[in-house]
Amino acid sequence: MKKNFWKVYSWCLLVTVVFVSAFITIEQGPRFIGSDYFEDENFQNRYDDFLRQLGPIMLTELDAEKLKGNITVSQEQIEEYRYRDGSLSEQIDRIQSQYNQRIADAEASDDEMIKNVYIKERDTKIVDIQKKFEDDSYVAGKIKAEKEKEIDIYITDIKNSKASFQSNYGDYAYKLTNVETGKTYTQGDVSEKAAFSKTYSEGTKYLEVPSSMDAYSKEVQEIISETSSSTFYGQIILPKTAVADLMDYKAFYKHKTLTFITMAIGIISLLVVVFLFKFQKSWFQESSLRKRYEALPFDLQLLLVLFTFMVTNVFVNSLTNYMYYYSYANSQRVFISDLFNLGITTFLVWLLISKCVWLLDDMKRDPDVIGKLKRGFIANRIDSFTSIFSKTSVGIQVLVTLAIVFFWGVGTVLTIGYGNSSALPLLYIISSIFIGIPAVILMLSKTGYLNKILIATEKVANGVSHEPIPERGRSVLSQHAKHVNKLRTGIRTSLTEQAKSERLKTELITNVSHDLRTPLTSIITYTDLLKNQDLSEEERKEYVDILERKSNILKTLIEDLFEVSKMASGNLELQKQKVDLTQLAQQVIGEHQEQIEQSGLEFRVTTPDKPVIANVDGQKMWRVLDNLITNAMKYSLDNTRVYVTLKQENGLAEFIIKNVTKYELGENIDELVERFKRADTSRHTEGSGLGLAIVQSIVDLHGGAMRVELDGDLFKVTVQIEAL
Repeated sequence: MKKNFWKVYSWCLLVTVVFVSAFITIEQGPRFIGSDYFEDENFQNRYDDFLRQLGPIMLTELDAEKLKGNITVSQEQIEEYRYRDGSLSEQIDRIQSQYNQRIADAEASDDEMIKNVYIKERDTKIVDIQKKFEDDSYVAGKIKAEKEKEIDIYITDIKNSKASFQSNYGDYAYKLTNVETGKTYTQGDVSEKAAFSKTYSEGTKYLEVPSSMDAYSKEVQEIISETSSSTFYGQIILPKTAVADLMDYKAFYKHKTLTFITMAIGIISLLVVVFLFKFQKSWFQESSLRKRYEALPFDLQLLLVLFTFMVTNVFVNSLTNYMYYYSYANSQRVFISDLFNLGITTFLVWLLISKCVWLLDDMKRDPDVIGKLKRGFIANRIDSFTSIFSKTSVGIQVLVTLAIVFFWGVGTVLTIGYGNSSALPLLYIISSIFIGIPAVILMLSKTGYLNKILIATEKVANGVSHEPIPERGRSVLSQHAKHVNKLRTGIRTSLTEQAKSERLKTELITNVSHDLRTPLTSIITYTDLLKNQDLSEEERKEYVDILERKSNILKTLIEDLFEVSKMASGNLELQKQKVDLTQLAQQVIGEHQEQIEQSGLEFRVTTPDKPVIANVDGQKMWRVLDNLITNAMKYSLDNTRVYVTLKQENGLAEFIIKNVTKYELGENIDELVERFKRADTSRHTEGSGLGLAIVQSIVDLHGGAMRVELDGDLFKVTVQIEAL
């Protein structure tokens, strides 16, 4: 900019002149363009004030006796006067209380004369009060006397006002005739050459002026209006010789001339800027201030542009006022002030245009305005304010928000009322951006969030809620939303568990009935067959073997059911002792060795070389391992491998068994540990369906954990017991 300094400064100076000219044209153009002094509002106000005083002071003849003769007193006025100071008893009590102390003081000083004077005054006033309440004519006389006194005061004031009226409005000449009385009133010579003239007649319009002054009581105004006419015809002029001496007349045409000169200079400057001395963007792109400006967040850049605009506007207004109220009496001082303000305003115009150019360049490089605003200084302050504000109680939040809205409203009213004459708009805008708008946004956001929570709560109450409420921040509402979500999850879980419980209960009844009925039916059938006398000894023995086998199945089923119920209720006592789980696992595998070989399955057993000691009930733990091995043999796919592993890790003994399932288990593998639940849903295989349920109960009694996993057809059971 240094090499183009004078060029840029001259261009900004021309732009400043255009701005000042535009301001003066907007403010003063309607007053001066196509109008003269006598159409100006100031003259019209002066003329209206002249007419308002002309009637009562110069055109109304006041006859005191005639006015007093028109005084009337109504019964309403009598009652108002009578009770003006209270009721009869209240007024008498007041008088007595006023004089009792005075009389007592006179008695104390043995001054009999003063005492008698006070008593006489008191009694006279009491008699006067009593008479007010007894005689209407007495009250009417007092009221009339008050009005007569007021009329005398009014007439005296009007006479005293004539000199002041002549001093203020002696430049007017008039000749006016009262329409009713025909009397003519004159001042000056209406035949003189007039700068302003106004005629009143029946053809145009009569002059209607007030006959009394507004500053006096309504009763006096009504009495004067009844006795005086306020309608006139004639002429009022302002002679040319008188106009030349009017200060506001000279000021009007001086300001009018100055306005037209300023408009002409503004138009010439605008033509030069548009056609001869055109704007070049490069003038404003290079500046030492630019790096500092662009280092600021985007929203602060916008605020600085707005702030610079507001300050420029203040200086342009100030410069406009200096030029408009230019006075010849102090021309040197005003001229110096104008030059100083013009220099500062020109610099502000350069600064404003430069910031706008820099801002537009930045927006071209990165047009994501919304994103930059979200990452800006104000957005971060709003987030911080919201975070701090949300930690307070609801009552304090509401109180603070209402206070902010209230004072924001007061600020709006003050800005509208007094913003033209102060820097209040700038303060208002800054307060609105940093306090008012964030508070309103926060209030609306909280209100909307509260509505969402209320709607979601209603859905939860009706049992139709599917989506959780979003939990925003750490506010009281967010905590409430979190609680509602917990309640919703609890209700859904409860309903799911209830439905599952009902289904499992139904399945349990069905399965128990089936598993009990099958051997029982066989027992009944073969018992009936044994009753046949024609059976051979061999057939009879075969039937007895079948009965024994079915009875054992039924017995085992009932014992298992009894045992699992006892363990589930916690009534089973464990006989804990130190047991080598490695040896126990090997014994279980050994006992089932023959069955394993017959099953066609390949068992891969892995046990540690050293003992795994645990404090358990050896018999019950043997039952755990036995049930798991038996299940693997029953439900593994033929000709597949079964992996049995025992290991010790992190102070826990883990027994893991993995096999490929013969049946498709589906997804609800957790239900396999329920009583009478089988992988074979057709229930054609032997067993009670209580194997895993018994294992789960025994492990729970030992304070251990059992985990069932399924990956495709690979079934895995892990039992963990605390090792020593």
